[in-house]
Amino acid sequence: MRNIGIALATAGGAIIAAPISMPAIVVTIATYMTVAGTVATAVSQAVVTDDENTETDENDDGL
Repeated sequence: MRNIGIALATAGGAIIAAPISMPAIVVTIATYMTVAGTVATAVSQAVVTDDENTETDENDDGL
């Protein structure tokens, strides 16, 4: 998921920054691609499980 998000953001950014003039619809789609890629990358980075710390503390005293 992270790699797909990075690819979308990169492709969208490259289209937006292209030195040639493009139709407005292409630039609009590239903008949406960049936003979607950025959000997908951020969400995939935030939702990472840590399998090493899945055990519960038996002596949990609430502190």
